[in-house]
Amino acid sequence: MKVTLRYDETDNKDLQMVLRLTLPQKYINGPCREVVRLFVDHYNKKHAEDQLEAEGLHLKIVGGDHLDGHDRVRDVMAAGDECYLLPEAQRSEKRIKPAAVEEKAAPTPAAPAEPSEPSAPSAPPKEARTGPNTEKEPAAPKKNNDGKVRCKNFGCQRWFDPDREPPECCHHKSAPIFHETAKWWSCCPDRKAYDWEEFMRIPGCTKGFCSATGAQGKRVLGGCDIRGDTAPERIDVDAPVDPRKKLDEVRKGLIAIGVDGALFEKVWMQLAADNKDMDKVVDQFRMRFSAVLNSV
Repeated sequence: MKVTLRYDETDNKDLQMVLRLTLPQKYINGPCREVVRLFVDHYNKKHAEDQLEAEGLHLKIVGGDHLDGHDRVRDVMAAGDECYLLPEAQRSEKRIKPAAVEEKAAPTPAAPAEPSEPSAPSAPPKEARTGPNTEKEPAAPKKNNDGKVRCKNFGCQRWFDPDREPPECCHHKSAPIFHETAKWWSCCPDRKAYDWEEFMRIPGCTKGFCSATGAQGKRVLGGCDIRGDTAPERIDVDAPVDPRKKLDEVRKGLIAIGVDGALFEKVWMQLAADNKDMDKVVDQFRMRFSAVLNSV
């Protein structure tokens, strides 16, 4: 059974996820909560710092019903279904019943409406009221059933009460790097792991207090970030320009103002044959052009 699972309960597109998969038979014959756990496992491996709790989520078929965790998958889902992963708090939403749809599709004829005064203009769009450059307020951290939030410091993963003094935590200074099969913290490059559990056991390198926001910037780094940081530094930045390149630039300028490019090449090649030193050829052109300009 092929299904699509979608989680977009956040405005941050980096934390949204769509998972297309073929459910094995054990999931088809099992309860919906196991499909939720399957999705959450995939999600948490990709988002180490923003993990989900399977117990707080449920499935809802797009355009259909909210599914109970104990419902058997084969009884409530079909091949090709697309489902949202929603918080349990949204389970109260109900699908429009077919009878209501039919009733809405065939309304009774209404009496002709009497002319009325023009209605007041509608309110302008939100963007027009607030301006296109209005900054979006950061989303409030998600709480679990106990009212606690997860620490967003790199590598901490601890739950704490945001209304009390934050507890101490041992975490990493910088974001993790996932490159091919290797995983490591950018602040601790000497400790690499190739298994998720091993990676999460790498101890933090600094101490502080749990935070519901954590460090700003990228939460996860990849190969492109590594290549940018380790790109070789050019050593020819301050090197003198090749005289042939100087002459080629002069040729382009002369052609742009209508001088025969072939004639210029003939002259500089003749000078090069006499001097054997291209820097001296450049000096001769500089002196002759300067003399012409000074005589104007």
